[in-house]
Amino acid sequence: MKFRYKVLMVNLIALSLSLGVVGYLMIRRNFELGRDTQVKNAIMENNLVQSSVEYELLQLMNTAGGRDEVISGLKKIGERVVGGMLADSSSVYVRHGDDYVYSSDKKEAFIDDSLYSDLNIGGKNYMICKEDGQYFIYVTSYSKALGSNLYIVSKQEISDVYRMLEEQTRYFRMLIAGVILAVSVIMYFVSVYLTRPLEKLNRVTGEITAGNYDVHVSVTGGDEVGQLAGNVNIMADAVLKHVEELKEMIQSREQFVADFTHEIKTPMTTIIGYSDMLRSMELSREEQILAANYIFSEGKRLEVMSGKLFELLYLKRHDLKMGPVHVDDLERELRRITEPMLEHKRIELRTDIEPAVLEGDKDLLVTVFVNLIDNARKASKEGSAVGLVGRKLRKDAYYELRVVDRGIGMSQEDVKHICDEFYMVDKSRSRKEGGAGLGLSLSALILERHRAVLHVESSLGEGTTMRVVFYENEKMVSEDEEISE
Repeated sequence: MKFRYKVLMVNLIALSLSLGVVGYLMIRRNFELGRDTQVKNAIMENNLVQSSVEYELLQLMNTAGGRDEVISGLKKIGERVVGGMLADSSSVYVRHGDDYVYSSDKKEAFIDDSLYSDLNIGGKNYMICKEDGQYFIYVTSYSKALGSNLYIVSKQEISDVYRMLEEQTRYFRMLIAGVILAVSVIMYFVSVYLTRPLEKLNRVTGEITAGNYDVHVSVTGGDEVGQLAGNVNIMADAVLKHVEELKEMIQSREQFVADFTHEIKTPMTTIIGYSDMLRSMELSREEQILAANYIFSEGKRLEVMSGKLFELLYLKRHDLKMGPVHVDDLERELRRITEPMLEHKRIELRTDIEPAVLEGDKDLLVTVFVNLIDNARKASKEGSAVGLVGRKLRKDAYYELRVVDRGIGMSQEDVKHICDEFYMVDKSRSRKEGGAGLGLSLSALILERHRAVLHVESSLGEGTTMRVVFYENEKMVSEDEEISE
């Protein structure tokens, strides 16, 4: 069953029960008020009859000659009282002792004996009875006369009260049936209106389940349904983002495997080719040395590549041992390591370092800046210079180290992919220099673990600036955000 029909049924049941209970209580209350009024009228009528009978009986007792004359006079007293006081719908019965001495309608046989029990002088009993489809109220009064019990019983029809109850009940049933029918129609359209957003949500979530993450729910409003719709839209956007990230990750892994296969294929081909020449051909000593040099250089390149890959995998799976790193000590270590490689191209390392203490792993930071300085060396001409500049920064950015060269530079497209695995701007030059295209990938991962960001600024023919910005907290900025010095 659809939710809208459940809502309709629940509301109709609740409405029917509420109207039924309220209507029953109101009708019952009206009936009780009418019945109580009739009872009061009947008691008042009985009081009048009793007073009249007793008054005339007292006069008769004062003037009559004996007991029998008084008893026979009770009948005439009853006739006079009934004829002068009661309506046609009322009857009176006079009982003296165990005998009825007067009956206005000759139906004293219907009087229940309980009306005569537990009566005190001046007290009254009453009872409502149904006779031949009509309702009557009997009221009994009690007194003493001539040494015996004198009962005055008045009978009054109250069928109108019960007919009114039946008419009100029948009218209420018709009324409640019409109200429920009208409310059913109204509630149906209301439930359709209220559940339409839920149907949209159900349809959209079904499409999301089927893999269509571009759909959105066009439901507005500040109620819970509107908030749910907004959360579904946010969820769909988040799922779409994660799916795209997964696709990019899969593509990145596939590209990584393809690049790794390509990169390892070249040195392996060279090693296998020259090894086969040494194994199967007679070569001169000079040719043997040349072949061995190729095998050695390509083997070293495979060794560097495997080492870089191992470091990448290790960093992704293990925590770093962080500690204080003095920038002055970092500068001295970098100068010691890089000056020998810079001297081959007569490149000078110029430093301008402002003292500071960083939080990190010194050996890994050395690896980062050795890679950056080595890349600057490869891009620079002989006799030029590479700069290493360190400055403290304001706001969230705490410190910045720059590696600056005036070499061949890079295009903006190269800058976007410079940190991708196996990406090389000039592959022939990188292979000649012994590169594997993993240095900046490793550096970017190390910096990420140090809450630092690498910003690359480069122009073709003008050189490159590698800016490493360290932060005091975990807030990161995009590569194109300006860092104030």
